[in-house]
Formats: sequence, C-alpha cells, structure tokens
Amino acid sequence: MGLKFIEAHKFDIDDFLDNSYFEKFLDTSSEWIEKRTGIFTRQFSNCGNDLMALDLAKKFKNPMQDLDLIICASFTSKRRMPSISSLVRDELGGNKHCLCLDINLACAGFAAGLIIAESYLDKGRRAYIFASEKISDYMDMTDRRTAILFGDGAGGVLVEKNDKLWETDIASFPHEDSLNLDENSFITMDGKKVYRFAVEEVSNSIRRLLNKNNLRGEDVDKLILHQANERIINQLIARLGINKNNSLQNLEKYGNTSAASIPLVIAENIDLFKDKEKVILSGFGAGLSLASILMEW
Repeated sequence: MGLKFIEAHKFDIDDFLDNSYFEKFLDTSSEWIEKRTGIFTRQFSNCGNDLMALDLAKKFKNPMQDLDLIICASFTSKRRMPSISSLVRDELGGNKHCLCLDINLACAGFAAGLIIAESYLDKGRRAYIFASEKISDYMDMTDRRTAILFGDGAGGVLVEKNDKLWETDIASFPHEDSLNLDENSFITMDGKKVYRFAVEEVSNSIRRLLNKNNLRGEDVDKLILHQANERIINQLIARLGINKNNSLQNLEKYGNTSAASIPLVIAENIDLFKDKEKVILSGFGAGLSLASILMEW
C-alpha cells in the first residue's frame, strides 16, 4: 500500500536574504557561503509557525473537511496547546473525528509524517501532512557554523491511501551532541558529525530500499533529499548512482528549512512527477534520525 499525492502548496514569504546579509556581522563572505553550502538566499518569516500553517492550509483547493488525519511536523513550535494541527483542523472545518498530531523529528519530520499517515489510513481515505518551521527564532547570529545555514518555511501535501509501491526505512542513532536545541537557547551543531551521519547512514538507508525491491540507483526517477547542504546531497547522489538530473533541489533559494524542505521541493515541482515513476524521499537530521521512502507516484 502507499500514498497518492493530490495537492501540494508552500507558504509564501515575501523577501529573500542573500549571503551578503551575513557579511555585515560575521567573518564570512558570499563566496565562502556559496562554496561551503550551496546556499545563495534564504527567507525569515515575520509571523510564527501557527500563522504560517493557517495561511498554508487556506491554499488547498480540494475538499479538506473529511480528513482522517492531520500531522504538523515542526521542531520550532512555541505552542504547547492546542496543537498547530488542531488549529489547522478548525480552520479547514474538519470533522471532529480527525486525529490531529504535532510531531518533532526535526529534519526527518515530514517524511516520518508520511509514514505515519500511510500506516494509519484506510484505502481511499485522506490526510493532510505539512511542516512549518520558524528556525530564525532559534538561530545564534554570531555563530557562523549555523547562522548561514537555516531559513524559515512551510509546505504541505494532501494525500490519499492507495495500493501502489510503498517501502520505508527508519532509523535512529546516538546524537553525540551533533545537533541540539534546548529551551531558551540556540541551535548548536557539530557539522563534521552531521555530515558523516548523513553521507553514511542515509546512503545505507536508501540502498536498503533499493535492494529490497531489486532496483538500482539508475532506476530512480525522482529523488528528494532533505535540503541540508549541497556537499551532502552531491555525495549521496554519487554514492547511490542516481542521475543528478533526477534530484529535485531548492537549497540554493531557501537554505535548510528542516522538516519543511521536502514539502517545499514537492510543492514547487509537483507538475514534473509522472505516473508510475519511482520516487525516493529521505529526511535526516536531529535525533540523530532518518526516514526514507520508496514509492510509485
């Protein structure tokens, strides 16, 4: 069994900040940031996660009142209750039997939300899975290791349970102080540890999915990886033997938007997907955790 993607949208933030923004207060340059990360611009939102999520939900044109499940993926929510997913359910006029969940798996959150939805839904039933991240609230603008990497964003998809190919691989590993955020503090990261985790464990995860279905890298029609860093993405593509042209990316525009990165890519490219294509999604990050999906579109 699997999921059919009915509709996808992203939250619109008006302004983009290019790398020269950081030259004013950090010992860095636009060229250094571009070379090290592949990021050219990012966006910082003027409103919080909940308002971003509510605005995003209004963009969907298909009926949203009869959903069985709404999942919000976010590690940056300041709201304890009611959950952002519950607020969205109210905005959509959803039925009272719809299960509403906010989950936090950081950058793996959206892919994990899809896996939960596929397990929960009956065939033909629908769910709304979205991510809303306002990372700028938790960035230390004096820390060059993290300030240049992240941006805010929100994106979501309406999905329906079907009977197509659907294989998943999830895993968790010791975090070893690789990527942390405590209450009333800023994000801290050991870039080398995160890089090694992503290149080694995500490639292993995707390879397990391919081997289980007697597929090779060249059989993958579309690849969407968490938009963490261009060097990580390029290493994974090379290790897996996937055609680089089949990797859909927007890292250069938005930077690392955590759980929102995969739905942002889907929303901007949904018209490129073709029926029966083999698609891989993989989110990875704090936990350390990963969630990978092989599906037939």
